Amino acid sequence: MRYLLTVMGNADYEAGKPPGPALYAAMGEYMGEGLKSGTLISAGGLKPSSAGARLNARDGRIAVLDGPFSESKEVVGGYAFIEAPTKAAAIELAKGFIEAHFKAGVHDVDVEIREVAGGPGAGT
Repeated sequence: MRYLLTVMGNADYEAGKPPGPALYAAMGEYMGEGLKSGTLISAGGLKPSSAGARLNARDGRIAVLDGPFSESKEVVGGYAFIEAPTKAAAIELAKGFIEAHFKAGVHDVDVEIREVAGGPGAGT
């Protein structure tokens, strides 16, 4: 089954401050291990919400809202698509994702895990 891990941004992220070299190194190690083991499908960081847009559809009309978005704690800062046989296994992989942040000195991290529905390798 495939899962999407999302890591939430913080105030530094929303201000456009790039992660430090230690986090890049730790995430590079995590991603290298995941690619080697076949558990990581894709991963990446995202630009701050000020570089994005949100589309809302109401009553058959589409509105485009430019960022930044008001609640930075609700903004996704990065993602990883992983392959895991069970939700419990996905949780263990997500713990490794968080531990990579810890290794880089980032101790406040929120990660959400969502199973991907449908598509190749996805659960139902």
